[in-house]
This record gives sequence, C-alpha cells and structure tokens, in this order.
Amino acid sequence: MAVNSKLRSAFLWRMLVKALTVRKGRAAIAVASIMVGAAVVFALTSLYLDISRKMSEELRAYGANFFVGPAASSPDRRFDLAAYRKIVASIPEEKLAGASPFLYGVVRLDLGNAVLAGVDFSGLKAISPYWQPEGGWITVDFDERNCIVGRGLADKMELTVGKTVTVFNRDKTFRTELRVKGIVETGEAADEQMFVNMSLAKKIFGTGERIDLAMLSVVAEGTEADALAARINGQFPGVEAKPIRKISQSDGRILDKIEGFMALVAAIILVITTLCVNAILSAMVVERTPEIGLMKALGADDRAIVFQFLAETVLICLVGVGLGLLVGFALAQVLGQTVFSAWVSLRPLVVPLTVGISLVAAIAAAVIPIRSAIGVVPARVLKGE
Repeated sequence: MAVNSKLRSAFLWRMLVKALTVRKGRAAIAVASIMVGAAVVFALTSLYLDISRKMSEELRAYGANFFVGPAASSPDRRFDLAAYRKIVASIPEEKLAGASPFLYGVVRLDLGNAVLAGVDFSGLKAISPYWQPEGGWITVDFDERNCIVGRGLADKMELTVGKTVTVFNRDKTFRTELRVKGIVETGEAADEQMFVNMSLAKKIFGTGERIDLAMLSVVAEGTEADALAARINGQFPGVEAKPIRKISQSDGRILDKIEGFMALVAAIILVITTLCVNAILSAMVVERTPEIGLMKALGADDRAIVFQFLAETVLICLVGVGLGLLVGFALAQVLGQTVFSAWVSLRPLVVPLTVGISLVAAIAAAVIPIRSAIGVVPARVLKGE
C-alpha cells in the first residue's frame, strides 16, 4: 500500500508539473497576477498596521496634542512642577515627542508691559517644530541672559535680534537685562509674548516650584490619548490632563480616510487579480479539453479532475505568493520612505494573512474553470466535437 501511495503521489506530481510546464506561458502569467495581488496586499497591510503610529509621529510636527493643568476643583490656579516632571517620566520614551511646562506672568519692559512665559526650551522646540525663530533658539537650560520674543511684541517694543531689553517684575523688586536671541512669528498668541528659561521665570515671578500648565506632544493611536489622560488624572490629584480634542479628532479623521483608501485599493487589486487568474485558468481548461476527455474516458472521476485543477491552482498560488511577499516587502519600504520617510516594520501576522487571502482569491478564481472541466463529456471529445 505504501509503495502504491508513493507511486500515485509521484505520478500526480509529474502530471502537475508537466501540465504547468507545457503551458508555462499561461502559468507564468497566472503566477505574475497572483504575485502582484499578494504584493499589494502585503505592502498595504503592513503599511496599514504601521500607519497609525507613523501618522501620529508625522502629525506631531503640527504641535502639542495634550494638555496638563491644575484641576478645576483646585483652589490654586497653579500646580507643582514636581508633578509635571513625574507625569513626563511616567510616559514611555517612545510615546513622548516633547513636553514643556509654562509659567506665565506680566512684566514691565522698557516701553510697556508684556506677558512673559517661562518654558523648557528643548521641550518647546520639540512640541513646536514649526517655530522658526529669526536669530535662533536658546539651547541651554541655564541660560538666563537671553530671551525669545514674539513678532508682534518685538514690533511694539521696537526689539530686534541682538538688542538688550530691561525686564522688571510687577513690583519692581527684580530687575534683569536680557538679550533678544530670536524673534518668532507663529500666527498665535505667542506672537505677543516673551519667552525665557523656566529657572529665570521662577526668579522673576517668585512662584517657587509651581507652574500654570504643561503642553505635551504624545504619539497616541486610537483611544490611547484618552487612556493616558485617565491614568494621569487618577494618579495625580490636583492635576487635570486631557487631549486637545481639535488636534486629536483631526488626527483620527485623517487616519480613518487613509486607512479606508488603502483598504479600498487592496480590495480592487484583489478583484482584478481574481478576474485575471479566472480568465487564464478558463483558457487553460479550454486548451486541455481533449486531455480532460481522455482522462475521463480512462476512468478518472470528477473528484480526480477537481483535485488535479485545485492542485495546479494552489501550486501557482504558492509560487505567486512567495514572490509577492518579497516584492510586497520591498514595496512597503518604498511607500514608507516616500510617504513617511521611515521604514515599515515586518509584522509576522501579515505573512499568513497574505497567504490566506491570496489562496481564497485563487480558489475563487478557479471555481468556474473547474466546473467547466467537470462538464467535459468524454464521448463528444473523442468524437472531435
């Protein structure tokens, strides 16, 4: 029995290989069709699984998306700087694009009053990468001799880059001279403000280790921003954290549209691939009608015919999918670099998913050709009709 089984398997394998090699032109076209479909499915699925994270990272270039301030029930309009530092430390490094505390107050300059903000300049630069100060950024945290001024305030106070301005606190118990290191135009309220390091702002306002608010730029997918806010609010009493809805909702709408578009493209490519394979297999069945009739005349039943064509279809599909995975991975990298300037990760889940979808499409394409093969009448074929 074992010998017969081996002989049968060898015979079937030989029939399978011969059937495809004799019609290698059509078989190659079928393999190429499935390869294209599998490559597109693999590339778009890989990009789809990475897109939320990469889009969120890209959108962080448009500003902070997370706010932390004193709780509404708190009698104090400020909260501890230590709490801010603990909150920042609790966020995974790969999820935090940048963060800065803000301490606001009114100061007197040479030509009038102005709003001064104490910030962490390295964090401010990270959450506001679109700020391009004329002159330059303040680059060290202990710099208490320079400031950055908004364009509107600079025009009102007749300030230019390199000019020195005298700053008094409200009761004139603190005085310092600052050099304008940069002038920034943002189109926002920041255009009317002056920015200094947090250490200097604390000295000017005498607030101790207290800040007004903090702005964070967080890489978050789906409801992660809401979950982060809930966790912070639960762990830090007296603090209220919340995503900035306008930006978060814009992120979500953009992601939904792109993901929907990618799913539609993948579906269309799959349909086209299925139709191409169906046309090729149908042509192969027509071409092999005499062969099928002879097989039936020699005793082959419908199950043997179905098995023969299914085996050929699966073999073509596996070869096409194997090539498609390689091409799809390369295509995913091209798309990732072109759209996000980043490499797309290889996710093991995508491989069986692509194989499964491609097999379903190939078998669906083979249904009509196999039904045609089963319908071949040996007597009519042998008569040459």
